Amino acid sequence: MAIHPSDPPAAAVVAVKRAVASRVGNPKFPRSRLSTANRDAVFISLPHRIAYLAFGKIRRADKLRAAAKLGNWRFLVIEAKRRTAADDGGGEEQEPIAAATIVKSAATMYETTYELGDLNEGPFVAATSEAIRRAEKLPEVREGRFEAFLLAVPAVHVTALWLQDYQDCHGDADLLLTLPPSDQALEPYRPMASAAFLAVVQDLARKVTSEYATRG
Repeated sequence: MAIHPSDPPAAAVVAVKRAVASRVGNPKFPRSRLSTANRDAVFISLPHRIAYLAFGKIRRADKLRAAAKLGNWRFLVIEAKRRTAADDGGGEEQEPIAAATIVKSAATMYETTYELGDLNEGPFVAATSEAIRRAEKLPEVREGRFEAFLLAVPAVHVTALWLQDYQDCHGDADLLLTLPPSDQALEPYRPMASAAFLAVVQDLARKVTSEYATRG
């Protein structure tokens, strides 16, 4: 497929599998969907980095790649469920039920170790999966070669799937699909070039600055 999988450190993969396994079917976490999931049907998928665009970087940003900072690894947690015969004649459905963020716990000159930083079951979990599904249908994605990132811009309440084009070192051909529930100035799942996306984010940042100035 044209969205190529990222290559997380082996130790990070071990850490996320261990963390998820400890919570699947575990009654100590009664509010978690993992507590009622089928242990034999849960697996991790779509390893990708989280990128952060800080408020102080937004207004001066010329290129999104230069302004954003790469952060921790994030994995989707999927549960495979059997459909009933009445639903598409049976078969299997892969449902995203959580997203696990893995952080560095220690680092030496010989090795780096990782641990669970966050296990999230909010709306961005299913939204990430849906954005990937839609992106894979785009002609430019099918014909190109992209790597997926999650872009977080917390100052303006925006989160997006960021597809970085392997063949464009400047990022002009990157695509972004905003994940709901982000700011309504950005239409959910609408593919946008990085320059157009950044222009909307910069406009949102100006409004935030103006609101703070008015309050002051």
